[in-house]
Amino acid sequence: MKTLHALILTIILTALISPAMASDYVETPPPTGFRGFTWGMELSDAKGLSPVAEAGFKNTYFRQDEKLTLGEAKIKSVAYYFKKGKLYRVGVAFEGRVNQFFLKDMLMRTYGPGRGVGIRYGWMWSDFSIDLNYNEEMKTGGLFYTYEAPLE
Repeated sequence: MKTLHALILTIILTALISPAMASDYVETPPPTGFRGFTWGMELSDAKGLSPVAEAGFKNTYFRQDEKLTLGEAKIKSVAYYFKKGKLYRVGVAFEGRVNQFFLKDMLMRTYGPGRGVGIRYGWMWSDFSIDLNYNEEMKTGGLFYTYEAPLE
């Protein structure tokens, strides 16, 4: 009888926890790329990129003619990150709380409400994430789009 009660309790708890876990993911589809580059594309197909020449930025690229706005936000730079020769992440640097507000507003209108933890705010899918952070002391922030599916 104890085993039956334990089994029923396990089934009930699993049923209650599963929807909560599923709700961590965004229902709107994630972006398929960024500014004409698709996630997982080969570096050789990503025309117009130049490697970052500074030490510590291996497999990091930028565009000479990058548009320094994203929605209504003014941005400082965009970095394109490659792993195994394939695009898996884009980082956007910005300054000022107003630009953080514009970026967060744009993302919320596109993907709905995200989740905030400390200085970070983000959206998650099973194989993709968007992370927006802002450092009040430095008055700078970063927006990262990360493709987390296996790169083949």
